[in-house]
Amino acid sequence: MTQLRLRPNVGEEEPGGSRVAAALAVAQLWRLLFPRDAEWPDAEPPAWPDAFGDSEGAAFAWLPDVGLCAWWNDAASAAEAAEHGLALCGPDPEVVARVHDKAFAARTCVAERIGPRELRECVCVFEPNDLEDADGFLASLRRELNDWPEGFARAATLKPRLGTSGRGRVRADDPSHTDLPGALPRLAARGGAVLEPWLERTADYSTQFHIARDGTLTLLGTLSLVVSPSGVYRGHRGELDHRGRVVCGAGLDDRLIDAAAEVARAAYAEGYFGPCGVDAFVFRRDGEEVLRPVVEFNARFTTGTVLLGLLHRVRTWLEAMFPGEPGGRRAIAFGLDGAHDAPLDADAALEIGTRGARLSIFRGALLDAGN
Repeated sequence: MTQLRLRPNVGEEEPGGSRVAAALAVAQLWRLLFPRDAEWPDAEPPAWPDAFGDSEGAAFAWLPDVGLCAWWNDAASAAEAAEHGLALCGPDPEVVARVHDKAFAARTCVAERIGPRELRECVCVFEPNDLEDADGFLASLRRELNDWPEGFARAATLKPRLGTSGRGRVRADDPSHTDLPGALPRLAARGGAVLEPWLERTADYSTQFHIARDGTLTLLGTLSLVVSPSGVYRGHRGELDHRGRVVCGAGLDDRLIDAAAEVARAAYAEGYFGPCGVDAFVFRRDGEEVLRPVVEFNARFTTGTVLLGLLHRVRTWLEAMFPGEPGGRRAIAFGLDGAHDAPLDADAALEIGTRGARLSIFRGALLDAGN
């Protein structure tokens, strides 16, 4: 009997999130990072791609081989581990909840002076009990917006502190809007809210790390994010060099990595270890492109982790079939079906996927590396 049990609770940060088709598709691909004999809750685990060859172990050396491993460690994961007499792999759920909270990233940016100062001074965190008295909250909201630079205050948003893909966000630039009071209980139920400007985003990025138990950071890669106009995740893109390194392809890697590492170290100081992702974006202000290097900290596996793990799996096959040249890069695209509509200069060399999501590796680089 296997000693490793997997819990694919993808999307469970929000009610009903794990049941959407996208979460189920990503969970199937996440399964492929683990040893072939790991216990999977469904009767039919995903098919083992031919490009994996004879490799039946884990995609990363740091992945566990015993215990219960969840997509993210919540209270239900700890309960399932106890039910099956297994140790829960990774950090305590209370630690995960603390650093996965969007307020953690916002406060870390202030403490470490990460990102544009003007933007840091606008971001405001509200506790759940701050939202119970609608009149009192709206008065506080007006005071906050009055202190913002005029350009920022014209478009403000409240987003839930626990959630994914921008769901649950509420426009907040007009405190007198009749829909706003009705949204406050929903925000309170999801850990409170973060107030910030709604910015004209031009590109989105993520940086993926693994944090060891001793605090050692291992960079897994930087990636370009494909998102809808409302911020809902659609996929990732990036570039793979001949040594297996993955970059976002926009020349921002050093700045993204430096900022993300600061947040990862802060999360470790709170007790977090394991895989994590730090989201970032570029926005346009006064005609210039400005990087916001940290938006939130994902204290769990991410779709970026899945992409990078699958690349580890197929590197031997890829090098044998399509050897990389020094200085050359191959394009990679990962995500939900329909998210691969990026201009590419060559046909796909390899595709791995399930119904609803797939990874594509191309022989050449992205023609448009931005978004």
